[in-house]
Amino acid sequence: MAPFTACATIGCAMLAAQTPPAKPQFEVASVKLAARPIPPMLRQMRREGVATGSIPMDDPVRVSLVDYAVLDLIAAAYQVRAAQVVGPSWISGQGFDIEAKVPEGTPKAQLNVMLRSLLEDRFGLRAHRGTETRQGFALAIGKDGPKLKPAENALTSEQREQRSASDKGRMEQMRQQGTPLTGLSRLTLRSTTTEQLATQLARFTEAPVVDETGLTGKYSVVIETWKNSDVPGGTIFDAVQSLGLRLEPRKLRVETVVVDEVAKMPTAN
Repeated sequence: MAPFTACATIGCAMLAAQTPPAKPQFEVASVKLAARPIPPMLRQMRREGVATGSIPMDDPVRVSLVDYAVLDLIAAAYQVRAAQVVGPSWISGQGFDIEAKVPEGTPKAQLNVMLRSLLEDRFGLRAHRGTETRQGFALAIGKDGPKLKPAENALTSEQREQRSASDKGRMEQMRQQGTPLTGLSRLTLRSTTTEQLATQLARFTEAPVVDETGLTGKYSVVIETWKNSDVPGGTIFDAVQSLGLRLEPRKLRVETVVVDEVAKMPTAN
């Protein structure tokens, strides 16, 4: 009996070694058509402004996503920007509300994997990573050198109120001067690297940006742009130049997520 037992033990060990580990999954998940779709402009602003792969989570054991298109869900699941997802045009349209329970003690880094499992199970998503050449920009040092301010410490409540009052006063002054504020976009980063800044600039350029400044510190940065071309110095190139930096056109190899298959509607809850 001993030889048989030994073989059986070895066989079980080999079988266990061949069994793939279970994918991290939400305990319970509900996927429904968006009950109250948000305005298209607000959805686009959220799409452009959300950090790469960000999944909002105010509750430590619950994820709640409101009116997220399949495009945005895939981008979050694979930790890329929506512009890096290659798939049918309809995936940017219909929105869905998702309520999901997260197993207690789950690291936030696993939320993306859980969302990917959900998309595979409910939407039949099949996708693969790839790369392609796209027109983009390199963030470089300007001819007169950088003019970046050192990173700020976290603001006190009093300092936040003072800054808010100052911003409101400035906006009012601009209105009185007749400056058109329609299309104003503002980005405030109290402590950022130039690599992180380059990633954020992609939302303004609508093209990938890579950091070639060689700077290694952390800085405080405010970017303001206007879509209204009548505002002098209101482009993203002007804003970057005011920091002592510049954006140089480049052909870049960009990571993509290519959608091979995905359903327009999820399976029933």
